[in-house]
Amino acid sequence: MVSKQTILHRAENQVKQQMIGGLVLLTTGLMLINTFVGFPKWASGADVTNITFNVTAGALSISNAPNSMAFPTHSYGYSGQNAGNEDIDGLTINDYRGNSTAWTVALNSNGLTDTSNAAITISANKLNAYAEAGIISNVENGATIRTAKGTNGTLNGAGITLLNGSTQASGVFQYDNGKVNLTLGGTESTATYAGILTYTLT
Repeated sequence: MVSKQTILHRAENQVKQQMIGGLVLLTTGLMLINTFVGFPKWASGADVTNITFNVTAGALSISNAPNSMAFPTHSYGYSGQNAGNEDIDGLTINDYRGNSTAWTVALNSNGLTDTSNAAITISANKLNAYAEAGIISNVENGATIRTAKGTNGTLNGAGITLLNGSTQASGVFQYDNGKVNLTLGGTESTATYAGILTYTLT
């Protein structure tokens, strides 16, 4: 006959085994849940939101050069220097590239040609530009200390540098009052002459 003490001992062992088995099952279940589903973040901590922002590059452009420039009429045999009766006014440089790159404006000419006879010309050597006479203005977001006027000279070939913008010369700048003169030698044929001034931004 099994004693009461033995029965109690067996019952106690069985309860312990069931508790251990249940604990093992609970632990295993929690591990599986955490692996495949995850638990809610009840604990304190931090989370993040990724943000982005783009600054797009604008353009480098030149505009507002004078539409025309006329020199005074003179009789055959006149020699001397003639000032164009319109200054270089309103020439505008826009630099919104945002890439810290310098820029330059060159001015040159193909000379003057008889409008009735292309074989009769006045050389661009006789056209002189005076960049240093001009004024540079800040129109928008620019600092004129970042720009510089070029040097005076003849407009043949590559011509002259009219303006220089440093690597920090971004914004909008206006150039006014630059002078262009024509020097006649007195032997030019009687004719009506025309030509082009070209402003090149690089």
